[in-house]
Amino acid sequence: MNRHTIPAFGMNRSERESLRQQGVVVTLVSQSVTCDPLRLRPHYHDFFQLMLLRGQGSVIYDFTETAVSGLTLFFPSPGQVHTVRRRRGFDGVTISFTQEFFDHRSSPPSALFELPFYFSTGAPPLLKVPRHDPGGIAAGFDEMLREHDADELHAAEVLRAWLRILFARILRLPGLDRSVLQPTRKSALIRQFHLAVESGFREDRTLAGYARDLGVTANHLNDVLREETGRSAGSIVRQRRLLDAQRLLLHSDLSVSEIGYQTGFPDPSYFTRFFRRETGHTPAAFRGIIREKYQPKPR
Repeated sequence: MNRHTIPAFGMNRSERESLRQQGVVVTLVSQSVTCDPLRLRPHYHDFFQLMLLRGQGSVIYDFTETAVSGLTLFFPSPGQVHTVRRRRGFDGVTISFTQEFFDHRSSPPSALFELPFYFSTGAPPLLKVPRHDPGGIAAGFDEMLREHDADELHAAEVLRAWLRILFARILRLPGLDRSVLQPTRKSALIRQFHLAVESGFREDRTLAGYARDLGVTANHLNDVLREETGRSAGSIVRQRRLLDAQRLLLHSDLSVSEIGYQTGFPDPSYFTRFFRRETGHTPAAFRGIIREKYQPKPR
């Protein structure tokens, strides 16, 4: 897979910029591709998506095209190449969200990686919703779209709660975990690595240590991750540690040194250099910027 020929897109620009900055955008599929037609080309993201598709069309994921009809759930994982092909009357709702938004103040490991929908171990990232929609899945998506567009007080908290409710309802659907497909070695390794990172990113673990625990060599682990996600193992670990540091800078009153220590950097100066290299700001400057941005504004 030549990642240089595949575009990576950020979240859709939205009039609800405060919500996008917090890591969540809910939009109609038709609105998304009207604003940016290039999204109809195969592309990937560095965030998660949950999509409810309505009508007849097709979904492309990792170069596999599957026809869909009725109500269909689609779960693009970060790094997964995907797009949709629309026919007349085909639409849906897309929920784009970051791991930081989903986790909020929850302690690791992230419950997001306990869900079977992302970094799948072989089953297609699609799930058919029965015509009568016993779990009220479509109503939940519509409620999230209304909540996002209204952008009222505490909208992010409501959207986060609805997202968790939707996942709980989806877990009740028939057909889940009944795929006859067997996991591939590569997809299983990727999921196992992400789960290992979730439980060990705060430790001073080496790539060789992760690889040894997974029963592979460090070179093989890196090769599989680059081929399937476009990212190295080290990049994934660094981004997870950075995510935790950013969350603590926003939500806690810990000092920069204490946050560095908690996220696996016993040397405060090294933590500051790492943070500045990844974000362009020192931890202290980032804390000031992010808290000012998220300071509740009077309505």
